[in-house]
Amino acid sequence: MSSRASKLTRVALAAAITLSGAVATTALATATATVAQAASSVDGAITRSEVIARADYWYQNRYSIPYTTTFEEYPDSSGRTYRQDCSGFVSMAWHLGTSLATGTLPNVSTAIPRSELKPGDILNYEAKHVILFEKWDDEAHTTFSYYSFGSTPVKHHTGVSINAPKFDSWDNALYTAYRYDKIVDDNPVTAANNTVRLVDLTPNGDLFNAEGNFAAGNWSSWSNMGAASIKEVASASTGSTNRVFAIGSDNRIWEKDGNYATGQWSAWFQVPNSPTVKAISASSFGNTVHLTAIGTDGQMWNSDGAFPNGGWNGWTSHGGTNLKRIASVSTSDNVNHVFVVDGNDQLREIDANYATGSWNDWAPAAGGFTAKDVSASAYGRTVHLTAIGTDGSLYNTDGDFAAGTWNGWSNKGGSGLKRLASATSSVVNVNHIFAVNSSNRLVEIDADYTKGTWSTWAEPAGGADSMGIAASFTS
Repeated sequence: MSSRASKLTRVALAAAITLSGAVATTALATATATVAQAASSVDGAITRSEVIARADYWYQNRYSIPYTTTFEEYPDSSGRTYRQDCSGFVSMAWHLGTSLATGTLPNVSTAIPRSELKPGDILNYEAKHVILFEKWDDEAHTTFSYYSFGSTPVKHHTGVSINAPKFDSWDNALYTAYRYDKIVDDNPVTAANNTVRLVDLTPNGDLFNAEGNFAAGNWSSWSNMGAASIKEVASASTGSTNRVFAIGSDNRIWEKDGNYATGQWSAWFQVPNSPTVKAISASSFGNTVHLTAIGTDGQMWNSDGAFPNGGWNGWTSHGGTNLKRIASVSTSDNVNHVFVVDGNDQLREIDANYATGSWNDWAPAAGGFTAKDVSASAYGRTVHLTAIGTDGSLYNTDGDFAAGTWNGWSNKGGSGLKRLASATSSVVNVNHIFAVNSSNRLVEIDADYTKGTWSTWAEPAGGADSMGIAASFTS
């Protein structure tokens, strides 16, 4: 298995995959990265997601930011400094021009009912303390999570009752809810960023794809992707392009790209220097695809593809013995989390931190679990991990990698489940989980983390026979 880097090339499809119908002879022009929303200016309008991201920046550096009563300051990510206390923390998160105090924060904000709190709002005790609202933990708005600055910046995740006697040691009744006057809601959900690209591997080895528009509540019809004798399928998106990877009858990895901005699909082509593999997974960060696979040698292999013009960086082994199944997902801090089912049916994890260029060691995943298959999706720095237990049911746990905690496994039903895939939109924290059941039918269950609710099992896209699935969202 070569580790030699090579440019991304389009090659003619060999006999390993049989095409049906006409095939375009020109390569698909891949899409460029979408432009990220511009950051706020000092004392300017700021989105709720940016407020939370700025708060999280200090939280990630919390061990370098002790509380001070002598007016020391610490920089935000752009170098502007703010006072190291609770109101300085909020001033930094709101991107104010100076560090206000709890008594002056109301000068740039408006009192609101607590029931209307949204991410980036505050609960302020004007004489002493302020906390930054992160999110409601349930649909009824009875518990919430927040950031605050005590001895260091702290992020509370377990859920705090809105009727708790105290918040950070101060009486509940002393706090008033406020909203920064220049905070704005993030872009609304549209059909484009809330449409799942679903690929179904039928029992006879054919591939079909359909699109589920969750903004409109409808599915497209199934479309034949022109391949046969496929063994496994995975997908990941870069910009508006959905990149589908499949294991052909030669046990090599093949790719087909669909650009949803132009409505064009490429022909199938082999991923350069593809090893022989028996399971694959793909995730993406920006315009880079992290492709992971279990080789026929039972080890985990990895290669990274930079699109549209960067090429693949070659294949590298990361060990493991008799590995069976694999899933991967990239969180917003550019860490790729890889989960496998090992030879003893145990879930294990290895992480690649692309910000630092380092890999950690293999370790039990989410406290350990015995499984037949695994899937993962992410929202920000939270991983939604799902697995099929040895009893054939679906199990779920959520890992908050900002806090370094998992919330425990819970049974979500299902019977005789065989295969899994899942996808969460970057703008809507709803995890769509797709599975193959005991009758080889494609089924779906959704977890809405904003509302704190789960749907019932149903057949998506009008139903389909299946032995494998892949799902992803394009921008």
